[in-house]
Order: sequence, then C-alpha cells, then structure tokens
Amino acid sequence: MKRRNFIAGSSALLASSGLGVAAATTDAGRQARFDHQVDLVVVGSGTGLGAALIAASRGLKVLVVEKADAIGGTTLVSGGVLWVPMNRVMQQEGLTDDRDDAKRYLTRLARGQASEGLIDAFIDNGADMLEAVEHHSPISWRVSRFMGAMPDYHAEWPGARVRGRSVETAVEASGALGGHLISLLYEGCQAAGVEVWTSSPAERLITTEIDGQRQVSGIQVRRGNTLARVRAHRGVILASGGFERNAEMKAHFLRGPSPYTLGAPGNAGDGIRMGMAVGADLRNMNECWHLVVYKALAEAEGHVAGGAGLFGQVDKTQPGAIVINRHGRRFFNESGSYDASWQSFHTWENWGDFRYGNLPAYTLSDHALRQNGFVAGCRAGEPLPDWVLQADSLEGLAEQAGIDAAELQRTVERFNRYAAEGRDPDCHRGESLMDTLGSGKPEDTLRPLGDGPYYLAEISPADLGTSGGLRVNGSAQVVDVFDQPIPGLYASGNTAGVGGPGVLYGGGGGTLGPAMTFAYIAARHAAGDGA
Repeated sequence: MKRRNFIAGSSALLASSGLGVAAATTDAGRQARFDHQVDLVVVGSGTGLGAALIAASRGLKVLVVEKADAIGGTTLVSGGVLWVPMNRVMQQEGLTDDRDDAKRYLTRLARGQASEGLIDAFIDNGADMLEAVEHHSPISWRVSRFMGAMPDYHAEWPGARVRGRSVETAVEASGALGGHLISLLYEGCQAAGVEVWTSSPAERLITTEIDGQRQVSGIQVRRGNTLARVRAHRGVILASGGFERNAEMKAHFLRGPSPYTLGAPGNAGDGIRMGMAVGADLRNMNECWHLVVYKALAEAEGHVAGGAGLFGQVDKTQPGAIVINRHGRRFFNESGSYDASWQSFHTWENWGDFRYGNLPAYTLSDHALRQNGFVAGCRAGEPLPDWVLQADSLEGLAEQAGIDAAELQRTVERFNRYAAEGRDPDCHRGESLMDTLGSGKPEDTLRPLGDGPYYLAEISPADLGTSGGLRVNGSAQVVDVFDQPIPGLYASGNTAGVGGPGVLYGGGGGTLGPAMTFAYIAARHAAGDGA
C-alpha cells in the first residue's frame, strides 16, 4: 500500500493466508485442528503494529488480524504523538530527563491505579522501544512540535518537564500525524514479512492444557463465512482497543457516564472479553481517556471514528467562554488539560432525584468569541446550528435553557470581576502552563465575558477510548485472578489495564507512549529475549 493512499483513507488491505494443518490438545482432552500456523498472532492493527514489527524483526513469523476492513484503529485518528519519559530523542535538542523525576511524576498521575512494576516497566523500556521502532521502520523521531511546544500536561507537578517527553514522526505535514505513524509502521511490517488479515475479527482464544496448566495456543478468527483456527506457537498479543463502543460495559465499569467516543467503531471490548473468558484479571476498568464534546455533534457524527469532534473541547478553553452546569454555576477549569476534565461532570447529588449535579452542562460564550470563530466550530459569519441557543441577555438565555437566571448572572459577574484582575480563585484557570499553552499569559484564557448576544451550547463528557482492560505484569503478560501469568497471552494498548500507567496522561501522546511501549515489551518477551 502506498503511504499517500493509506493516509487518504484508501481501500482495505488485501489479506492472504497460507493454510497448514496442525493439532493440539484442548482443555477437554480432544484434538483441535488448526488451519494456519505462525509464531505470534497480534489482534489489532493500531499500536499492535509496533508489536508485530518488533517480533518480526527478531525472526518470528507474525500474523496481524484486524476486525475492520482497513488497518489503523483509533491510532489512525490520533495526533500520532507518543509520550515517553527518559527518551533519547530529546538529547538531540539538548534536553535532559531524570528517572527519579519521571517516576515521581508518573506515580502521582497513576492515582493508585498502576503498580510500581508497571511504572518501572514503562520508564525502563520506552526509550528502547523508540530506538527499535526507528531502526526497523522508516520512522524517524523528533521532539513534538504539536501546537508549537508540548509540555507535560501537569508541568507544575514535581518531576514534570516542560518539553521533550512528547515525540512524533519527523514528517512535514499539517494536522495530526496518526495516519503517518500507522503508514510508516505498516511499511516496516511489510518489509519484515508480517502478514495482515483485515475484515477478520478474532472471536475466541484457543487454549491447550499441558501438565495440568492451561495456556493460550492459538485463536479463532472469522474470515467472511469461514472460521480460521490459527496456531500461535509463541503466543497471542491482544491489542484490539478498549470497550468504548460497548454501552453495557461502559455502564457497568466506568465511574460515570461517557456516552460518546472518538474511538474506532469496532472497539467493543472484544479482546478484553476474550481474555476474561480464559481467566484474566482486570485493572483500571473505571477509567477512560477524557474528552469534552458538543452533545449535538456527537449525537449526529459519533458513530464514526473521530466523528464526535474536538470543537467542544477547544471552544470552551477560549477567552470569552465559561462552562456552567444546570444550576448556572461553574464547576471546573475550562482551560485545563482534557485528560483531567471528564470526572468533573460526575458530582453526585444525594438528594431529590439523585442526579449528577453537573449534567447537563453548557459552554457559555460572548459575541466577541463568536466573531473569532469559536462557537460550535463555526467561522464568523457562518450560521450557527439550531442546537446553539442565542439571546441578547443572560436572562433570556437562562430562560431558554431552563437555568436559574439569577444564579447565572451571579456566576458571570463573579467570573468577570476576578478575570479583570487576571485570576480565578474558584477554578484556578490560567495558573497552569497547559492553560496558556503557546503564550504563558493568563489573559490569553482569562477574559471577562463581554457584551451579548450570548450563546449557549450543551456539552458532554466523552472519551478518546477506554483505558482499562486485562491486567498485565511488567512483561506485558496477562495475569489471572490468582496473580499468575497466563502462558501465551499478552496485552497492550487499551486492551490492557495499563492506562497512562494509571488514570491520567503524562502529556501529549499519553495514550500511544505506554501502548507502544507495552507492545514492544510483549513482542520481546514472546520472542524469548526478555523485556
């Protein structure tokens, strides 16, 4: 596949397979016949391509199976940035890092939802992952230039860095680089002889019992109307994404509602459920990668990857906008990093109807912001969609939305009074480096709301994907409920319960950095050269 065709969203990759026949003893003691034999199967073609690349570079015969009709998964619509502490790419620009600082920062980010072993594994393998991927693919890394600079998202915390831990592919292109990352990984996989099956959902793991211990020996894959049983001599790596497209799993695992996602349409938790079926433990299942979206846009376009859009996230951060809840009050830092926004919506009221106090929520914008093109993603002069409420006064807007007008007026007056002084004692907007990315000036996010007309648009908590899954150890082996690795089974990315590690992002690329690192760790362990 030509790189330019792939980035343009070309047709699916043609899959091919060489059929062989093998046999293995199943749990029931009967002979199970296999249609195809490889050393390693990777389920998922997003960051899973990184695992395939590394395993193939170590001489393994690798098969990647992908549910969709084209490769890339959620990584395809990502920014293509990887957050990797202690990377050696930053040294090219005279930047330095420190392991103790990285661990101090990551431990605080984890919020108790990542073991020390996972944090150590990420720190100690990330830099090597970048170098190995660069060595075995056309990728060349550089320190990220996204938005001009990319500090750690919580740069004021001990151990953080203001630049250097976020890296990206060194290509000259506008916009996000997820497509370039996938394209270049795929080129490396092609050169290494990796076989790829698209439109081939994995349905279940095949296990073998040896000396009383069950191990994963292969996987069953549906190819059209045919079931293919694939023998995986070195194991199976589950890298098939999270459960963001599975409403039932989200309702029963996440700590609060996240009805919309930018994740790939096929990410229904398949890999997680396959792992659970063979006894895997779970971790970090109450978490996702946070985001805020316009509800109406998400309702209309959220069925496709990336369809929910970023306008809702961006518009609320601009000077001349605040976010209010259904009571007409502010409840979080509108300019704060997106990774720490989602939970703020889920304040629970244990009276009356027992509802979330911050749902529904709205972005309130003044006319100057509308003229600057930051209302519903519409340029100045373009008509606004009908889901944006408009009124000349705050009272008129409150009446339309069913919000207490007096409370809304008090909220705006209080915000304006302090914003004129360049501070926000209520939600601390403008105090973090991320709040004022690009300028460092609080006034670039803190500005009193000016004259009307005023605009009100409903926003919603959403996600880039879920970030919990199968519990893994520092070797990326899936672990069962009795703390024992399940032989032959690995997980990485959003199928694994690694997260950032844990709850929050480290910085730009905070999903892809850990995902690629644990894919690398899994591939090395499966190849028998440790991790």
